Amino acid sequence: MKKAVAIVILIVLILALWGAYVAYAVMTMNPLLTAEWGNVSEEKVEVVVDAGLGKALLVPASVESLSMQFNGVEVASLEEFDYSPTKSNARIVIGIDPNELVRALERYFESNQHGELSVEAKLGLFGLLHSTLTFSREFQQDILGQMDFKAESKPIFGGLLYTPSVEGTKVVWLGAENGVWNLKTYATLKNPNSFPIPVSNLEFEVSVNGIKVGVGNISQGVTIPAGGVATVPIDTEIYSEYLPTVLVAHIKNGEESSVEVNFYITVSSGGKSARINLTSERIVIQTDIMASINDALSGVSPRE
Repeated sequence: MKKAVAIVILIVLILALWGAYVAYAVMTMNPLLTAEWGNVSEEKVEVVVDAGLGKALLVPASVESLSMQFNGVEVASLEEFDYSPTKSNARIVIGIDPNELVRALERYFESNQHGELSVEAKLGLFGLLHSTLTFSREFQQDILGQMDFKAESKPIFGGLLYTPSVEGTKVVWLGAENGVWNLKTYATLKNPNSFPIPVSNLEFEVSVNGIKVGVGNISQGVTIPAGGVATVPIDTEIYSEYLPTVLVAHIKNGEESSVEVNFYITVSSGGKSARINLTSERIVIQTDIMASINDALSGVSPRE
């Protein structure tokens, strides 16, 4: 009898010590979270989050739900949760839908290029204790402002005149409708000639990482004064159906994309007209999405 009582007391003491340890571990846990891109495809883009817990919890734990939103659009869901009670680390794999992310980017531009990334993860211990980890991070980067293109002047008609050069462009967001992003591009043209140059048409094609994603054109003509400049508004369309492919290439290139605009300009002189291809310089668009995620993760703290 005494032996049985002693065994019971021992078990109770072990459970008490274990419970005290678990409570201490959970209360003092200061997870170190880092994120990186996982598998990337047009159907799914993975974000892999590794968590250094600092100590083994020795308890069954789970991620009950996870929601990642960008500007109010849910763009991600939980793909995998790898955890062991005897290990001091864990891994979460989050799957992002590129098409939903494109929709979130539309809201980003609608919000004057301002976004908020928010993540909420509900954790469980024994299926009884619950804790919620949340973080949010504002994201603001002038992506449209980086789309400043230039193109040099070219001689035509045997050098009788030179085409206007494109001194720069400014892009303004107008909205999205039926899978098309509508923008207005203001191109500043300079006339290097000593006489006015009538420009009857100006068009361009937009390519990102070699993928044609949009066009722009102006139907009304403009006359650029001798040695002067004129700013021409160009209706621009970006086809969002190609953007998931562009997004995948952007991530695989280290969040870097090469954007190229080929300008086509029609000029007239002496009863003659010519349509000339003014190939612009390429520009590089860079983002720091993963850096922003890691910056946000560094401030994660549990709350009830």
